[in-house]
Amino acid sequence: MDPPLKRDVNTVDNLQRLHQLSRTWNMIFQDLGDLEERIDFLVDAAKKLSDAGLEAQSAIESFKFFRDRNHLRQRWVSSFGDRTKLIINFVFSVASHNSNQTNLVIAGSTKIIAETKQDNSSMIT
Repeated sequence: MDPPLKRDVNTVDNLQRLHQLSRTWNMIFQDLGDLEERIDFLVDAAKKLSDAGLEAQSAIESFKFFRDRNHLRQRWVSSFGDRTKLIINFVFSVASHNSNQTNLVIAGSTKIIAETKQDNSSMIT
């Protein structure tokens, strides 16, 4: 039975796309972290305005809502990034397994050649 995704990721182009996807998830996660810092700044600024006597409660609540939505997006992006890394690890595991199988076949063939050479040498003497 073929491992899942083997037919989809067995080319260099597809592996490069997986790595690009992983980098993209990482960049989005970093951007969401930057956005969170900006939202926190806006919440603090709105609180200072509220403390100064200006009506800013609805702005504070809106910014907190945006921050909560941002946290949700960060969790999703982190999850998708982890899934992409798992697929990449799976692909390299399959490639390593295939390489090991090839090495076993080569080792077996080398052993047969060595035994044949030894038999030929003993027949000569």
